[in-house]
Amino acid sequence: MTMFWVSFLAIGLSVVGVVGWIGSRLPKTHIAASRIRLAVPPEEVWRVITDFSAHPDWRPGLERVDLGPDIDGLPSWYEVCARARVHFRVVESAPPRRLVTRLVGEGLPLSGTWVYELVPAGEGETELVITEQDRIYSPFFRFATRFILAYHGVMDVFLIALARAFGQDAQPEHLSLRQESGAGEA
Repeated sequence: MTMFWVSFLAIGLSVVGVVGWIGSRLPKTHIAASRIRLAVPPEEVWRVITDFSAHPDWRPGLERVDLGPDIDGLPSWYEVCARARVHFRVVESAPPRRLVTRLVGEGLPLSGTWVYELVPAGEGETELVITEQDRIYSPFFRFATRFILAYHGVMDVFLIALARAFGQDAQPEHLSLRQESGAGEA
């Protein structure tokens, strides 16, 4: 019985080591963009995406939002899901066309921003592009983001849920993916 547990532990540590090694070879920084088209005007899309306290009503997996203090005169909030509480803030707001949000905090496994661009597209329609600019410090999180979650994954979940909030179906279009910073950087 003891040999079984030793072997099990050795295999587990080997897997963790390989995942860490692969993650350490992946680029730390990426920029990815996804787009959807909604049959509602930009002002309505803006109202929904900037009503942070109402996000749990339409975003799957988001348990609650706790409003935070204004930072530099712009709102901040905490998203609570799966026992995690993550602080975000608005860094730029140009209603109803451009919104930039950023993670807040020290010692996080990543830092990043989302840039929301709302463009009128036909009568009463909006094209929404979200561009994610992340820097992922943890090699394990880099591995998970690359091979499990996918770079566009979180944006796509957000965009699909937003479309459903308006009673619409949407399949996000991936516009770009650019990985920056060389593999193996410290």
